[in-house]
Amino acid sequence: MKREKKEKEVAWLREQFQGVRALFLTNYQGLTVGEMNRLRSSLREAGVSYKVLKNTLTRLAYPGTDVAALERDVVGPRAAAWTHDENQAPQMAKILTDFAKNQPKLELIRGVLGGQVLGPDALLDLSKLPPREVLVARLLGSMIAPVGALVNTLAAIPRSFLNVLKAIEEQKEGSSEPAAQ
Repeated sequence: MKREKKEKEVAWLREQFQGVRALFLTNYQGLTVGEMNRLRSSLREAGVSYKVLKNTLTRLAYPGTDVAALERDVVGPRAAAWTHDENQAPQMAKILTDFAKNQPKLELIRGVLGGQVLGPDALLDLSKLPPREVLVARLLGSMIAPVGALVNTLAAIPRSFLNVLKAIEEQKEGSSEPAAQ
């Protein structure tokens, strides 16, 4: 690779790594071309970038970026999946972990999420999170539940009073009717 092309690659990587909200490193050694294409396709559909890294160029691109903490992990065959949208991180982790379950040759190394370095176990935990919409719905449901309970409690008092009045009315109607013979 010519020096000019390498400089462009480093600049492109640095640009990609700036503002990254989530980046996960993988070891892809042993995967076939077809398996890599399936993984790339799955990640692309989710709006996630996935690229096999050239270690030397990547080490040159890391300094001063949000993923610089992973510099020591760029050893051997590495590929990176990244996104600039933090909300896509759980989906990206799920795609990678599901693929790794079916293809044990794909190894999750480490990742960065919002500036925090995550190990493989944390990536697995992240993959188990429900989608953002589900989490928001659960939060809203738990916020609304106490209000609904209060409304039901306050409505129970007049409801009970009306039930008592209805019972008294039925009792009076029942005692005023002549006895059937």
